Amino acid sequence: MRRTLIAGLLALLAVSAVEARRQGKKAGEITGDIYRDSKYGFELKIHGNWKHKIGDADAAVRISLIQRSFGIPVDFVDNKEYTTIPQLLVFVDTSSLGAHVFIDSLLSPNFKSDQKNDVLKEFVVLAEQELVPLQRSRMEIAGQSALLWKARAHYKKDIPLSSSSTAVRAVRRSYGGAIAAVKVGNNIVLFHVMSEWEFFEPVLQEVLPMIESLKVLQEEES
Repeated sequence: MRRTLIAGLLALLAVSAVEARRQGKKAGEITGDIYRDSKYGFELKIHGNWKHKIGDADAAVRISLIQRSFGIPVDFVDNKEYTTIPQLLVFVDTSSLGAHVFIDSLLSPNFKSDQKNDVLKEFVVLAEQELVPLQRSRMEIAGQSALLWKARAHYKKDIPLSSSSTAVRAVRRSYGGAIAAVKVGNNIVLFHVMSEWEFFEPVLQEVLPMIESLKVLQEEES
């Protein structure tokens, strides 16, 4: 009886260890300045001015990046923590929609889906109420026709007048945002870029080479 109990406990511990390793598995790995995705079989080059965080193995956000050295708006010079740090998210999921139609579905108030909800949770610029679409342009990513969509989103933040005061001043500003979309096989790959408006174009120019470096190495896992 005791041996049976001990064997059962050992088996349970082994299963728990395997489960812990499975849960801790990441979406991919960085070697040098190259991110390689384990599930979808693609790689992209990471700019040295960007810090990365690799997502979990089953997460739709495969890797997220923030800019190391970034500009501070004049409104936030004394409250730097209110600055939105420039970010890049790489989101991948299966989809029957092409890049252009997928972007349209994200922007349409009438289109509803669980997948869209998952995207909206991550792509912060789309959650802003005062969103002004600016431009759509074609580009090429991984040898495929892709779409780059840009927008400007207005926002308001209440900034403390001083560290010892409860009084605040209202600051009205804007974010710049962009989504690049490309269909690769059965997958839609989305890149979400966001920063304070006055730094948006320089940020985007730093991000675009990373987006355009996307290279598909192998077929996705079944």
